Amino acid sequence: MKKFSVLLAALLSVALWSCSDDDDAKANLTVSFENSLSGAEATFQGTDGESFGEWGYYVTSFKDPQQLAQFSHYYASWGFGGGFTYTNTTDVSTPGYTNLSAITGKGQNGKVYLTAATANEVRITNLQPATYQFKGAYITNTTYAYLAMRDGNDGGSNLVKKFGADDWFKLTATGYTASGSKVGAVDFYLAQGTDIVNTWKWFDWSPIATADYLLFTLSSTDNGEWGMNTPAYFCMDGVTLVEK
Repeated sequence: MKKFSVLLAALLSVALWSCSDDDDAKANLTVSFENSLSGAEATFQGTDGESFGEWGYYVTSFKDPQQLAQFSHYYASWGFGGGFTYTNTTDVSTPGYTNLSAITGKGQNGKVYLTAATANEVRITNLQPATYQFKGAYITNTTYAYLAMRDGNDGGSNLVKKFGADDWFKLTATGYTASGSKVGAVDFYLAQGTDIVNTWKWFDWSPIATADYLLFTLSSTDNGEWGMNTPAYFCMDGVTLVEK
């Protein structure tokens, strides 16, 4: 009986090791735009969009070089208008909406990273859903949002407040099937009280991994007559998909 127990334990250990090894062997692919900008302090802006809404916006999208994901993108004559863009800007000190830099001044995996604004739909679509599913991404604050929360300085609106102990700023990722059915949602706090994110942090998308596309929204305790006062911006890098 003792020999049988030892044999059973050994077989179980091999089985568990095999499952773990299979999981580790699955390919992880990371979205990158590292060589997609021609100069320093640059930001992508589309040129082929369709007119959208009443405020002079144009809507289009862009894909990463590996054709893993598609990102919504809005722009206007004055510049970036929401959704995603990619940038290598490094300004960690200037308040205001024209500064699209991450508070880190660089990406998690290099110089180029994504900046998003929820003025218009912020959407990532999995272009290879038969083979890969979402895993997660690194997130941080923009300089614009960070300085608004830390100092109460958004570059001149006089609407934002310096965050206190009971304040928070939250990013929500909601997953959907191709037909529009909701898969689920997960949250990431860009600020909790005076603990305001200023480094790259991993945002796990496991609960919504099987979604065909993700939509991102922001919410805050700082709100006014016209909606959220906290700048509705965040940065993302290292979007990762994993083999099914």
